[in-house]
Amino acid sequence: MKLRFCVICGTNKNLEHHHIKPLSMGGDDHQHNFLTLCTEHHSMIHQIRPGYWNEMRRLQKEGFRKAKERGVKFGRKRTYTPKQEEQVWEHREKGYGYGTIGKMLGLHPSMVKRIIKGV
Repeated sequence: MKLRFCVICGTNKNLEHHHIKPLSMGGDDHQHNFLTLCTEHHSMIHQIRPGYWNEMRRLQKEGFRKAKERGVKFGRKRTYTPKQEEQVWEHREKGYGYGTIGKMLGLHPSMVKRIIKGV
């Protein structure tokens, strides 16, 4: 039940509402499925709950898989131009290393490596 104090220590600061039965396991947002806890005790509850982190990882993986199926792209967007990409290849053919090419074009060496490796 949503209250105005932590049910463990009684503080009324930094309160959060914890689902007793998680939504991912069929729980709902009904008032009887909530515990009011301060952030410290909310964290404690999640640490002692058996299997909680394994379940969270499983749900995250499943979510990522479904998003990829829908065409969602993960990671940073490309931060270099097609012209820079072309220049990377020109400099690489001349025998320059990743760091040197990066300095010449204003790119991080790891970005140069990604362009060359096709990652």
